[in-house]
Amino acid sequence: MTFVLVTRARADAECTAARLRELGYAPLLSPVIDIEAAGAAIPCGPFDAVVATSAKAFEHTAGADLAALSRLPLYVVGARTAQAAAKHGLRATLVAPDAQSLLPALSARFSMPTRFLYLAGGDRKHELERALAKDGHAVTIAEVYAARAAPGLSHEAVAALKNGEIGAILHYSRRSADIFLKLAAAQGLAEKLRAVPHLALSEDVATPLRSAGGARVMVAARPDDEHLLRCLAELPDLRRERSGSPCRTRR
Repeated sequence: MTFVLVTRARADAECTAARLRELGYAPLLSPVIDIEAAGAAIPCGPFDAVVATSAKAFEHTAGADLAALSRLPLYVVGARTAQAAAKHGLRATLVAPDAQSLLPALSARFSMPTRFLYLAGGDRKHELERALAKDGHAVTIAEVYAARAAPGLSHEAVAALKNGEIGAILHYSRRSADIFLKLAAAQGLAEKLRAVPHLALSEDVATPLRSAGGARVMVAARPDDEHLLRCLAELPDLRRERSGSPCRTRR
């Protein structure tokens, strides 16, 4: 059997595995990061708006009371983040398709200095908060979740890679892709990875994969799970019905 290796955090990986099965693929899970609540208290403010770039900001609040934030406009990345916020009674004012689109949207809406509360992860890129600060806004960071590197790949994943049973590997963040490469190298699997297509959620995620050299790297046409999985149709050994060009391929 040929597997599709899913490297994202456990809860997300289970959702992806279910979708893969619906599409007729055989998933194999080996999460390379573990998401956990950081235990940070939600600051009292005052604030003018709330920002969140991941659903994990609401899924790992460790029982924090977010009711006080319901009176503030909420700006998020992705429909899933908006849905997670809704479970806490928070309605998204704007849902940006990706992080790159969020900053221009905020800049257009807030021309005067604004006090933002950013519900963030401990391991994140800092471009958003830096750009907001550069524009004269005050940004308070509440690190409500953290992504910890897994100690190693699963035994099943190691065996499948050694035996040439992995037909594709899915990567969802630059950090997790980098961790995966290091964990695989620790098992002596660097050469094996060169023969396996790597499917990346975005060009940024693809960067460490391309730097590793040799591997075929495919990037989703849009940074979401559905478009990433469409790339599987481009693989000869995993071919399914194709419609258009669902991804971009580079070596």
